[in-house]
Amino acid sequence: MYALKNLTKALSIAFVSFFISSASAETPPTKISIIQVIEHPALNATRKGFLDELQKLGYAEGKNLTVEYQSAQGNATLAAQISQKFVSNQPNIIVAIGTKAAQAAMNATKGTKIPVIFSSVTDPLGAKLVTNLKAPKGNVTGVSNLIGVEPQFKLFKKVAKNLKTLGIVYDPGEANSISLNEAMEKAAKEFDLKLVLAVATKTSEVLTASQSLCGKVDAIFVNNDNTALGAFSSVVKAAKSCGIPAFVSDIDLADQGALAALGPDQTELGRQTGRMVDMILKNPSAPLPSVEFPQKTEEYVKQ
Repeated sequence: MYALKNLTKALSIAFVSFFISSASAETPPTKISIIQVIEHPALNATRKGFLDELQKLGYAEGKNLTVEYQSAQGNATLAAQISQKFVSNQPNIIVAIGTKAAQAAMNATKGTKIPVIFSSVTDPLGAKLVTNLKAPKGNVTGVSNLIGVEPQFKLFKKVAKNLKTLGIVYDPGEANSISLNEAMEKAAKEFDLKLVLAVATKTSEVLTASQSLCGKVDAIFVNNDNTALGAFSSVVKAAKSCGIPAFVSDIDLADQGALAALGPDQTELGRQTGRMVDMILKNPSAPLPSVEFPQKTEEYVKQ
């Protein structure tokens, strides 16, 4: 009888252990959906930094993590469709790289509890992604790529001594660009600069917009506008044909022919985003963290 009781007890313990280990084995992996507004080196670096940081923090695709990624190719309608698809797949979190992507993800997740974490968004307030940078309400927060306009203009004036007029190629559909244009107009007075704006609503229009500035400006600058950044080689092509330099806010694009660049370290920006996502995943019931800004900037001047 004593042996039978011990056997029964051992079997019970074994069953419970098996049940617990089976339940643990069946725990679904964390599902992260990534939408990127457009493919270009700067945003690609952000995405890579994000995924590298997750790996560093112990997430491994195929084990405890699944990643779904799509590019909106600069198209707001496509961004909305991708975001709706992501929501139907019920991820643990959506990471949106770029303003249009973040706005689409925010709209698609209304009425759900899916957090949206943006990255490389210049003006989250102006884009109406958040109403408070320090204490975001709702389901949206993230990492901005904003740096001051003044240090950029200071650098450009230093490397282009006769710079008086600066052409800006931008997409008016980018909330980032509207707020940046306003900031640049204010800063331009301090640096004795005149800005000339050229509109490009899609990447195929960037070359024509850049060419329209020929003879009107001393240099062309693309400042965090994802449409223009997505076709920065066209900006450089137009600038070269006009005999003027091109400036850019993303170091990752500098090697395409820019004379100078000053901007955030996009890879590190992605890593910041990864750390924020990890914190949210580990504390899902906690309030969302404050919006963060670049911890590291880089400067480039062509030699």
